[in-house]
Amino acid sequence: MIRAYGANNELLPPIVELSGEAEPEVGSAYATVEFDLTASTIPNVYARATHCTSDWRPDENGFLTDITNRTSIVDWTLAPERSKYFKYRGKIRIPNEQTTLKFSGNWLITLYDLNTDSVIGKTRIFAVNKRAGMKLAFMTDFYEPKRRVSSIAYTIEATVTEPSGKLLTSNLHTVTFYRNNRWHEPFIASERLAWDGNPRGVGSAIIGILQGGKVFRVSRIPAQNEYRVLDLSDQSRFPFTGQPVRLPLSDLRRNGGFIERSNDGALVTNMISSFYDEYVPVEILLDPNPGGASEDDVFVVGSFNNWKPDRSWMMYYDEEMRMYRCRQWLRRGRQNYLYATGRLSADSDQILDLSFEEFEGNTASASNSFVAFAYYKEFDYGGYDGIVAATASNIYSNGR
Repeated sequence: MIRAYGANNELLPPIVELSGEAEPEVGSAYATVEFDLTASTIPNVYARATHCTSDWRPDENGFLTDITNRTSIVDWTLAPERSKYFKYRGKIRIPNEQTTLKFSGNWLITLYDLNTDSVIGKTRIFAVNKRAGMKLAFMTDFYEPKRRVSSIAYTIEATVTEPSGKLLTSNLHTVTFYRNNRWHEPFIASERLAWDGNPRGVGSAIIGILQGGKVFRVSRIPAQNEYRVLDLSDQSRFPFTGQPVRLPLSDLRRNGGFIERSNDGALVTNMISSFYDEYVPVEILLDPNPGGASEDDVFVVGSFNNWKPDRSWMMYYDEEMRMYRCRQWLRRGRQNYLYATGRLSADSDQILDLSFEEFEGNTASASNSFVAFAYYKEFDYGGYDGIVAATASNIYSNGR
């Protein structure tokens, strides 16, 4: 597993604050990249930082993508003696003495094996050089769900402001919205796109210059539901026996209802002592009734797989139990997750038409936040997509 977060706080997004004209509304002095590995001795690894465009294509500009911009400074800790899933946990601070983030924008952090130069894992972080302000406004809306569930959706407007007005030109070309901690599911409002690259039914528009700000809008984003919570910190409920621990109760189909607040999609482990900071084999159960088994493949998606599932997270339907089942190693802590449907590609691990509506429904009462980034075409060093504003908000802090 590899993940990234702000500074030493698991709840903060991996946004690095660069020196700018003002303090950014979100961001930290550095990002932490954390990963778990199995090896007989301390692994030889290094991380390389690659600057990317606003849609995560690696920049080919040699000024931006320096192959020497890498680091092997890793803070290692040992796994508990009984751990079977991993042996070493590494943490890399970015930037550090060896690697820098000279430019704002999207940065892909790739972890390599130093001996074989093979890729171990990848994660995403953001660097912000604040030169403008940005506020989000949420409006409840409706969309056309494929299933018979609530049709509540959001329309979100990002207003980017800059006192001199110098940035409010066509060079300020894109605002990308993400659900917090779900960095592989962008919603994009861009002047660059010749086609709508958003998921089915989600619209986008550039409203123009209004009241001293440039307004970017995405519309009809399914509201989804408050994340389900799986707290693995209780040793009595989830003992480490080496055998899969079945959830005491199966999860049920929801249609916008929930019983507790989540961690905004983040994995929280700070309540776990180092002696118990391990992975536990867990069997997750989903009761699809009423309604029965889905016509599509069913996946469990959450903080334990960085909200980006693959084939190993697909559930199978047990005809005898009449339930979906999935066995996985999960790290102790407070995990957030949802159930999704989709179709597994026959050619790869790619999941097509991923949707959360069938087993989760939608509600405007969920506290899940969105993070937005404003991209400006910088002309220094051959040109690149820099981030000049970033902010985070949810429907309860509307307009901030």
